[in-house]
Amino acid sequence: MSTEPAAPAAPSPAAPHVPFEIHVRHRTADADALRAAYAVSRRDLAGTPGLTGLSLLRQTTAPDAWVLVMSWTGRAAYEAWESGPDHKAYRSPMRAFQDRAHPDGHYTVYEGLPDAPTPGPVPTPAG
Repeated sequence: MSTEPAAPAAPSPAAPHVPFEIHVRHRTADADALRAAYAVSRRDLAGTPGLTGLSLLRQTTAPDAWVLVMSWTGRAAYEAWESGPDHKAYRSPMRAFQDRAHPDGHYTVYEGLPDAPTPGPVPTPAG
């Protein structure tokens, strides 16, 4: 019989309190057109239940490579939106820029730092 403490169980992907992210790759050299489409998407998705963040990342070594990151309160919130009428009726203006050669990613937090607060906005430096 082992006297070592049992390892903590990994969070359940379906647990509503475990953050969930969607990463959608985009490819375009037309940064202005993509940023305009992103601005429309931000406006359209504002107030979506469970959506906690929408970020557009640009790859530093390949300026035509972009990733849209959608942050959700949990997988259940994302799946409720994805299967609901609002998502089914929505046609993202960013769709035209999706990089079909690279699959998108659905991610849930598997392991984090113990007792670490949930990441939030990065404060803007004073000055």
